[in-house]
This record gives sequence, structure tokens and C-alpha cells, in this order.
Amino acid sequence: MTLPKLRVVRGAEFWEAGHHLFKTIPETFPVPFVPGDAFNPAHLDPVPPFYAPPDTPRPQLSTLTSLNPLRGHVSVIHASAFFHLFDEEPQLYLARALGGLLSPEPGSMILGVHGGRQEKGFRDEVGTHSTHRKTPMFCHSPESWTELWDGQVFKKGTVKVEAYLHETPRKDLEGAPGVVPGAKFYVLVWSVTRL
Repeated sequence: MTLPKLRVVRGAEFWEAGHHLFKTIPETFPVPFVPGDAFNPAHLDPVPPFYAPPDTPRPQLSTLTSLNPLRGHVSVIHASAFFHLFDEEPQLYLARALGGLLSPEPGSMILGVHGGRQEKGFRDEVGTHSTHRKTPMFCHSPESWTELWDGQVFKKGTVKVEAYLHETPRKDLEGAPGVVPGAKFYVLVWSVTRL
């Protein structure tokens, strides 16, 4: 058996690769790919979370050119390997932006996995001269991540936050320049659920 040659895909190509992989077509899976900058308010403007259903009608997915029309209408948001790409303040900005998209219906949730630490701060185990990163990675702890969502993004007590660390082996970083020998690496596994 000959395996297909793999190549790196980005953006809309990734979406098309998904159609190929899962044997779908836009007619059978009509969810559009909506590219955009998460820090551009024209694409995703942070608004306070909804505590009552939005006044706006639920948009037709096929008409979306930004995420803003989805404010207050989204039941599930999956955001993995995303937050740790940014420092602390941009992470809060993104959390608020995603919180504004989430439906106020109980059970609506945001979930994901990304780099984490036992104590909130910069991941200094890798250093700043690693071949993998040019700047230190800011990571939340389960406690600080919970406080971010339950009190800063959403009113305290209106969401249930579950967050825990999972140690993950990083053989690719063993012996890499700037990596502390014997360093342990963790991912933060989390969910935020409307009550």
C-alpha cells in the first residue's frame, strides 16, 4: 500500500482537506470557513457575555464573513493550541471575545487544550533562545485559568470551569538549546460551561 504524500495546508486549504478526509462536500457539511484576525474588532469584537438570549436573529452560516453576527448564538466553541500563543493580556482579550460569542443557554461551552504551568507565568523551562520559540510562552495554571473565566470574563458563579494539567512528554525538546534538563511540560485541559 502506498501512503499519500502529505503537505502542509493552511486556512481555507485546511477546510478543504477536511472535506476530503471526512468525505463531505459543502452541500452535506454546509459550515463555512470564515478566515480572520481574532484581534481585529471587524472580525471578532469583544462584547460582554449574554445573560439573556440575543435580540439579533441567528445568522445563516453560509452568509458569514466575520464572527461578529454569531454573538450570543454559539453553543460550543473549541479553542485548542491557541491561547498559549499570546501573552497574558491578549489571552484575556481573546477569552472575552469568545465569551461574547457563547449562547447564554445552560450547557453552552467553550473548551480546549493548550500549554499550561503549575503556577501562572512564563514557561522558563524552554528559555528565550530555543529553536522552537523566540519569546517565552505565557501559561496559566488551572487556578488562574478558572479565575479568568469565572469572574473576569463571566460574572462570578455563572459558569462552571474545569481545568487540570496533564504532563506531556516532549522528546522533541530534549537537548534543545535553552531547554532546562529534566524540565516537565504540561498542557492545560479545560472547559467553561454556562450554568
